[in-house]
Amino acid sequence: MTFELPASLGVRGDRKMAEDIISRIWGKKGVFTCTIANTLTSTIPGVSEAGDTPELTLYTGPADAEYLVMGKVTCMKGIPINPGGIPTPATLTKAALNLSRMPYFIINGGSKIIPNIPCIEVGGEAGDKVNTGHTLRNVLKSFEYGKILGAQLADAHDFVVISESCAGGTTTALAVLLAMGTITENLVSSSSPKNPKQLKWDLVMEGFKNAGISIGDYADDPLKAIECFGDPMMPVNLGIILGAAKKVPVIIGGGTQMAPLMAAAVKLDPSVVGNIMQGTTRWLLSDPNSSMVKIMEHISDRIPMVYINMDYSASPYEGLQAYEWGFIKEGVGCGGSSVAAVISSAGEIDCGKLLDEVHRLYRIVMQLD
Repeated sequence: MTFELPASLGVRGDRKMAEDIISRIWGKKGVFTCTIANTLTSTIPGVSEAGDTPELTLYTGPADAEYLVMGKVTCMKGIPINPGGIPTPATLTKAALNLSRMPYFIINGGSKIIPNIPCIEVGGEAGDKVNTGHTLRNVLKSFEYGKILGAQLADAHDFVVISESCAGGTTTALAVLLAMGTITENLVSSSSPKNPKQLKWDLVMEGFKNAGISIGDYADDPLKAIECFGDPMMPVNLGIILGAAKKVPVIIGGGTQMAPLMAAAVKLDPSVVGNIMQGTTRWLLSDPNSSMVKIMEHISDRIPMVYINMDYSASPYEGLQAYEWGFIKEGVGCGGSSVAAVISSAGEIDCGKLLDEVHRLYRIVMQLD
């Protein structure tokens, strides 16, 4: 009997591998994690739109985490919205978690602002600006804690979903991918339709100059690349992948921010291939200003990209329609959690049900009822 993907899910890349992984966890019990983190990169004007001002980007991760857990935000006034009133992708993540009733945990990878909820601590600290050439400390500790956590989660669940909320993370992702030599051009995404590609490139090149390295110099040392140019969600999430994928499939929830983790995981332990897949959104894969597909061609042709076919174009709310215009695209594991919701419910949860729940949550957030 062959496994057939439901219409709510699509695949780019190795479809056979995607169907093999999904068939093994179809209708099974998953667990979702979201790692919040900061680097001061997001406070550089023009880098990130994940907040109304560059300074407010430091609140994005903790606010997203509080919203996922409590349905409200206490660490700042209001809710995490992008300029123009576009809601955080955590609205879709929360919809997926609500419907699937999947257990979930918030990990503090290294956040400047500590959210007012329980978090798993891994010894990480908020990072510096990417152009310093040395963004992180405690990388090895966070990485080792991640491996332990990944193994623990895999012992109690049939699959593990990882994700992040870290403003400015596509810039640090670009830096790590270039340092590892995975890519040699800027292929990463942005939360804005106007991807500030040149600014990101210039900041990364300044960081390389300050670190005294060239593109590809850390091809054999992913953790060094992360220490110099990464953000604090990277080492712990990389550890979770390696710790969990030995036992169960791992869905790497997110967009181009997660690409360095897949590249590093394959470098450090090639045996994870066959037990990992990316869980993302249609919006990310159809972004004309980035290319996850091209990035993945440089990482592995055997890591499938599975996406949720969400479509907000018929939504009555302009803030949600903006996703169809190129805003946001991914974040807070909205793609991975949605893919996981479809899988864990054996297809009972579909895009229609997810959209209804997103609308319900959006009305509450925007106080429309």
